[in-house]
Amino acid sequence: MSIQEKENRWEIRSVQAPSNELQGITKERNLHPIITQLLAQRGLHDRRQIEEFLDPMLSTLPHPLAMGGMKEAAFLAGQAVLSGTPIVIWGDYDVDGATGTALLVSFFQQLGITAQFTIPNRMSHGYGLHSDLLQALAPTDVEKNKLLITVDCGISAKDEILAAQKMGFQVIVTDHHEPPEGVQVADAVLNPKQSTCSFPTQDLAGVGVAFYLACGIRHYLREQGFFHTKRPEPDVRELLDLVALGTIADMVVLGTVNRVLVKAGMRIIEQQKRPGIQAMLVVTGLVNSQKKLITAISSEDIGFLLAPMINAAGRLAEATLAVQLFLCFEQGQAMILSRQLLDLNDKRKKIGQEMYGQAIEKSLQTKKQSDCLIIKGEFHHGVIGIVASRLVEKYQLPVILFGRERDKQGRVVLKGSGRSVPGINLHKALEKCSAVIIRYGGHAMAAGLSIYEDQFENFVVQMNREIGGQRGMNGPVASLEIDLEVDIDTLMCKHFCDQLQILEPFGPGNRRPLFITRMSQVDALKTVGNEGYHLKISFQGKKTLHQGIGFGLGSFLPQLQQKKNPIVAYTPMTNRYRDTLSWEVRVVGIMCAPEEKW
Repeated sequence: MSIQEKENRWEIRSVQAPSNELQGITKERNLHPIITQLLAQRGLHDRRQIEEFLDPMLSTLPHPLAMGGMKEAAFLAGQAVLSGTPIVIWGDYDVDGATGTALLVSFFQQLGITAQFTIPNRMSHGYGLHSDLLQALAPTDVEKNKLLITVDCGISAKDEILAAQKMGFQVIVTDHHEPPEGVQVADAVLNPKQSTCSFPTQDLAGVGVAFYLACGIRHYLREQGFFHTKRPEPDVRELLDLVALGTIADMVVLGTVNRVLVKAGMRIIEQQKRPGIQAMLVVTGLVNSQKKLITAISSEDIGFLLAPMINAAGRLAEATLAVQLFLCFEQGQAMILSRQLLDLNDKRKKIGQEMYGQAIEKSLQTKKQSDCLIIKGEFHHGVIGIVASRLVEKYQLPVILFGRERDKQGRVVLKGSGRSVPGINLHKALEKCSAVIIRYGGHAMAAGLSIYEDQFENFVVQMNREIGGQRGMNGPVASLEIDLEVDIDTLMCKHFCDQLQILEPFGPGNRRPLFITRMSQVDALKTVGNEGYHLKISFQGKKTLHQGIGFGLGSFLPQLQQKKNPIVAYTPMTNRYRDTLSWEVRVVGIMCAPEEKW
């Protein structure tokens, strides 16, 4: 069976009746009826549940000492502060790692400590700890020892940690990736996914774990009497802007703890206290000419505007650029760095578009694969993850893309990035294929790995077998999960759109609401973007015309020219243009044929 583009099956969720308590809160807050129904659809019926969802409070967060390993980590870091031991922060090059690195450096600055930081280059070194770079940072005879703190990496780096300890480092690992079996060798380990950790959630991003370390260190130093009137305690709430950026970008589940952190962090972003983030808001058009927010920051703004800029630094240049931006205190310099990141992101988009076309051509030549699309080619290592994500959207299959490089012995190594679909645990599949893999890491939905090129065919066979086993006899069916059936004219009103923000942040665990209408009236349509990839569409309402966009839906143009009232799956989205805000219809699915996919 060759790889073919998959069609989504649509599922409309059964309507849940709002509880009496929810109806009471609706009256108290003047909630739009559809907002009320969406809360019911999310299983929120108890007053306490509803209020915690609508108004998440920092006071409800678990105590830092609830995290396994925190007592040891806070002691080591706190003692380093008290004794003046040099501190090195080692981060990852993605948004999660860059924000977590900047968070800890900022925190230590607030304590009066200058912490050194380093992030390996994606191209020359790749993910994680590297002994040669550690050697350059090793303690001198004068220093005798240093404290090394990893951010968003290190949980699988046993050999490198042992090497670092021999060099004179004490090592604290902070990570959120799947831990390997066996005893951890670091002096302290913070990772909610450890089997010995009883923290209330396993879903913190790397930056979330780093934030908790900062809270734990502050708690330890408080008990040691470190703070006084001339040296006040740092306000860790001011670090939450970085937590929001990294958590949304890493697409971790937005359960209770992450919802509290991200919601508070989005409000900190809006306050524009950090010059680097303010500069990003300026260059992305999220603020007007007076640097005032056009509308509240959304998870979509972070995921599609801010995070790609940060990621571009690590993908095409040095991730330290992003960290420097977050640590920058001077507005002029912040604007220079922000524009550099914006330019890098534009370049990244161009490379990604070219790679996507190449990958599509190679996928059409694939004849043997059916459960997982695995492609190798002359792909840019910094962009393969993004392209893999686009291919997942197209084919609704797990995708792994490999680019080539040579190791020190001249052997061809395939360095890859994989993305999965709901129901398929990519990390678990890789674990079963570890005999033909040099190294790998990640989690259920995304992973990185390296294999020797001569093992490629074996790897393809084994991965398809493992993923096929997870898929089962019938296999998971990709679907659009629709909350409610509401016509566009009813939904696209100011009352509802203004209140949609209270359901933020959206992401895994709290997806953006999705609606369906069988009564769409298409007024005009055309394709836009490279090769007509996107669909520009407008719908006629009773009194107004509703503008809309369907990203990646340009192929529907011929069908829509024949059928002017298709069934449409959609969600409202904001559009900022010349300092003004409007709401548009984001079309995510179109059904022109009879309802065969219900």
